[in-house]
Amino acid sequence: MTEFDTSLDIGKQRENQLIAFFQSLGHKPIAIPGKFTGFDFFLANTKEGYEVKQDWKAHYSGNLVVEIEMYGKPSGLMGTTADWWIFDTKTEFIFITPRRLKDLIVEKNPPLRIFTGKGDTQPKKAYLIPVETIKKYASRTLTRDQILQTTTHKHI
Repeated sequence: MTEFDTSLDIGKQRENQLIAFFQSLGHKPIAIPGKFTGFDFFLANTKEGYEVKQDWKAHYSGNLVVEIEMYGKPSGLMGTTADWWIFDTKTEFIFITPRRLKDLIVEKNPPLRIFTGKGDTQPKKAYLIPVETIKKYASRTLTRDQILQTTTHKHI
């Protein structure tokens, strides 16, 4: 199994944990299978799409990557149709709207970087934003244990 495949499997596990979390709160999540790039799951009762962004390097780098362009086209933040992004930093989940992320970028002017990610064949453009800054703009931050505890005990 390649590193990409392993990362994809872990990402799917985290998405399933988040789906179970929303179910435990009484929501009706629907996973979006396949290569749909708009979002990862949808809450049927609120009509909101959620995109999960796994960035485990943030756990030790202190920064989250917010992609805006790849292959010369808008991607990530500039291409999303999700209502919410959930950053998975390995130990916590940060809930933020794309609108708040854009506000943060305008207000804080973080560095724009161009780099080729592991497993990518082309460079991307992305902002590197401190985790703590994103948390200040976020609606909610939950630890991985809070997500798992909620799905096990049905409370938060």
